[in-house]
Amino acid sequence: MNLVLRQIRPATVEEWDATWRNCDYATYFHSREWAQIWRNYLPGKISPAPLLITFSDGKQAVLPLSVQKRLKGWIDVYMSSLAGTYGGWISCDRLETAHANLLSQYLSTQFKNLIWRANPYAPLANPNFQLNKQEDETHAIQLSDRFDTICKHWTKGHLSAARKAKNAGVTIRLANNLEDWLTYYRLYEATLKRWGDKASTRYDWRLFEQIFQCHSPHIKLWLATYENVIVAGALCFYAKSHAVYWHGAALEEYFHLRPVNLLMYEAISDACSHGFAWFDFNPSGGHEGVKAFKKSFGTQVLPCPIIEHQSVPV
Repeated sequence: MNLVLRQIRPATVEEWDATWRNCDYATYFHSREWAQIWRNYLPGKISPAPLLITFSDGKQAVLPLSVQKRLKGWIDVYMSSLAGTYGGWISCDRLETAHANLLSQYLSTQFKNLIWRANPYAPLANPNFQLNKQEDETHAIQLSDRFDTICKHWTKGHLSAARKAKNAGVTIRLANNLEDWLTYYRLYEATLKRWGDKASTRYDWRLFEQIFQCHSPHIKLWLATYENVIVAGALCFYAKSHAVYWHGAALEEYFHLRPVNLLMYEAISDACSHGFAWFDFNPSGGHEGVKAFKKSFGTQVLPCPIIEHQSVPV
């Protein structure tokens, strides 16, 4: 019997959460928490619209979609990838090629306006049929070895820089209150000023406030301090087996102390000790210098193309 989609309906909160918690290839960006952050950050503009897909063989998948209102509410754009992050389906069942083909076909044909970045960790999640596809990649470390073994694949410069930062008195800790997050945002503002027009994204304080207000065990804001001054930070998100460095900022006048190298050292070590399978540096937004920095950690290059189709330009 040919496999078909038997039922498509809105996913409940419980179904979404349970599938996300138990899916081996889910990232934080597939979580209901991430969708709620963006709903609260852009009230009235973005709303979660998750779907539960049931196949004729009884297997199920959740599509963690959100819908964004554009052109003064006249156009609905379905976003499988909020803020350009990984999208696509998640499932607790073992899906085969036939399931992936049906899901890809459904996503590509049932929504007039869709934005979808393929999840590089999901088996069979990179569609091979013709769509408006923009090739992209991420850099990630597979954490199957001990941390001291993983470090051997880094350039000598990273390890020496981390030691230099520690010897100079730089310390690493987690943000634990709103003032820490506000200070980190001021670092981000300084970083934006330094990047100027080269910055590929710009977020205002309300987004970071929403992330802080989650008080989530799946979110860690790592901070580097020197003489009681926060000089750099790295915002990381965590799912079942995936840790990702999503956002970072640093004060230029402290670059010589190499705080970012020590931040990465501690964040990756922490991911290893907690049993995560991957530490992901996230796509680089076209910045070659950022990409080179990530490559020097001995990362793997994983494809994560963006699939986008629109009924009208929006």
